[in-house]
Amino acid sequence: MASVFTINYSIPLNEKQTPITQKPITEKISYPITFSYNATNFNIQSILASKGISMSNPLKFSGNTTAQYCTFYQDDIKQNSVEYCTSTELKDSDGKFLGNIHMTGSIDSPNTILGVIQTDPFMNQLDSVKIVYQTMVESVVCDCWQAQKPGNLESISAWVDAAKFHHLEGKHTTSNSQIDGLAQKHLFLEITTNTKGYLWKFVITN
Repeated sequence: MASVFTINYSIPLNEKQTPITQKPITEKISYPITFSYNATNFNIQSILASKGISMSNPLKFSGNTTAQYCTFYQDDIKQNSVEYCTSTELKDSDGKFLGNIHMTGSIDSPNTILGVIQTDPFMNQLDSVKIVYQTMVESVVCDCWQAQKPGNLESISAWVDAAKFHHLEGKHTTSNSQIDGLAQKHLFLEITTNTKGYLWKFVITN
């Protein structure tokens, strides 16, 4: 059972919110994010290190290896459009595995950035989820959340908390939340209950 948790936010007034009808990773990708793989990975890695989360140097895949190591899309056309991807591993301050950050797109630039983190049933890793997703937004989208407050949410942390509450309150297997219009980017947040606890996916696209 899936649920949609949308946030009404628009910039400018003619922007409109559209609900997610399927997993965010299947959303159409239109334009490349205006960052390079190397610079973005390095920037995120540096910021996370200062906050106690280690991020590995990216593994890089192209050509035939993308089909083996970069399978993120359910739609064959979208999956076949992936020419290049990078994948990094995240660990907490104790060296325990947290998840991954993936980037996919053309050889020149990424069109999507995906952060995946597995939390236990008690969500003890929730602070790490907030740190990683805040870092992704500030590195790729803008450092403007507090100024613009999409959905009247004070911070990315508040958005994560709201999504968590909605997911647990509704007792859904999967729930999604979306924010459109923040620096002309689309932000998708998905939570799925699994046997290990909760799988969090955060996707940024243009």
